[in-house]
Amino acid sequence: MNHLADFIAKHPLPAPQSIAKLQLFLGKVCNHSCSFCPHDAQPQSADFMRYDTVHQVADLIERERFEEVTLKGGAPELTPYFRWLVRQVRERSPQTRIVLHTHITSMKNPGFRGSLPNFLKENQVHLVVHVPTIDAEEMDLLRGAGTFKTFLSVTRYFNRLGYGTDDSLKLNLVWNHRKPHGTQSQTETIKNWASKMGLAFSSVDEKMYAPVGRMQSCLAQEGQELAHFQELFSHTGHYSRSDLPCQESLTIDWQGNVFNCENHLSVKDGRIQYRLFHLEDWSKERLGQVRIQPALHCLSCMACFKN
Repeated sequence: MNHLADFIAKHPLPAPQSIAKLQLFLGKVCNHSCSFCPHDAQPQSADFMRYDTVHQVADLIERERFEEVTLKGGAPELTPYFRWLVRQVRERSPQTRIVLHTHITSMKNPGFRGSLPNFLKENQVHLVVHVPTIDAEEMDLLRGAGTFKTFLSVTRYFNRLGYGTDDSLKLNLVWNHRKPHGTQSQTETIKNWASKMGLAFSSVDEKMYAPVGRMQSCLAQEGQELAHFQELFSHTGHYSRSDLPCQESLTIDWQGNVFNCENHLSVKDGRIQYRLFHLEDWSKERLGQVRIQPALHCLSCMACFKN
């Protein structure tokens, strides 16, 4: 794997010019426990953002007035302080765009579904919905029986609220591939599928699951880790500064630790320290010292850039 490491070393990533966006990894609580999850999320997880950290985050957002705050996880909407945090962002920094990354299937309970979607709409929270496949049988196999039907039902409910058709209520779909799928974009395939299913999305996109967490463990157990990185390397497209999300954002995990991105916090290789600093030490001086730390799993992002 030395030539892959050499590639990363010879393609230094620039220091962030400004931190306009903040990503909050609210924890590993999720209604699924996928074998390929990069973040080891599961329903029983006790790893979620607690009272003190949530309040520190809210204070930071009020002080910094970020252009965008993205909520990620497992299933961020299942964490205890999710609604409180959304309200705080909306009240303290009204101009900030709030984006929720979700599997959407956590909202299958009728009572929960009846309140959370309306709450999200009232607070103008944009949605990015992640799916591992658009095939019904495969989705049920990967995430449990009935998951595909639930996905359709909840998505259509959001469509009825205006999501996916109203410009102020974005509903973006991301197909997360577990392995490189070739050089041809599948976006037209996704659009045709969505139209056939009667679903409305503001946009569709493709991403790769990062080879960290359980995804990395699966590859190692199958003896496919090296082959996977080599394939990612072969699919790496050209990119510029504007392509790199880590160029203008930082990620805070549920414990208040700050990273370049959420994939860095799930790396199981203890030889490298990807933690930049703690939320309590956030300052202009500290931000000026931040550098983007490249890693082999960064290839999963680079492989998504089209040549």
